[in-house]
Amino acid sequence: MNWSIDSADAFSVARVRRSAIDEVRGLADDPDADLFALELVLGELLAAETERGHWALAVSVESDMAGPTIHLYAQGPPAIGVDHNEYRRKILLGTRVPLTVEASAQGTHIVLRMPPESSGAAMFHSRATQTYQHAQEISRRYAS
Repeated sequence: MNWSIDSADAFSVARVRRSAIDEVRGLADDPDADLFALELVLGELLAAETERGHWALAVSVESDMAGPTIHLYAQGPPAIGVDHNEYRRKILLGTRVPLTVEASAQGTHIVLRMPPESSGAAMFHSRATQTYQHAQEISRRYAS
């Protein structure tokens, strides 16, 4: 699926973000995958482009052996390199969403993949492990 938009049209940018995440959900192995982090990162990247003004954006969703991938193509240098929004910077620097940025004179290509922990099974395993470790800690406290 492909979308082309003007980054100054905030409504179109928001609609494309939602559509891209819906498309990823449809391609994901786990229909209950938690895509919050992926949607948040995509939203922040698109917001950075929106703040820059009238630049052409292209967003595409593809699927390969590793799973669904979102590609963001933008004119000009990467907006995230000159962004002064601390909140956005913290999100993009601290994300677990696999993210690559390629910049050239023609523009910027950003690739986003689903985080490995986004599947329902991975989240359950992670929470179950945390709960088990917490229970062991409590048990040790009361055993002494």
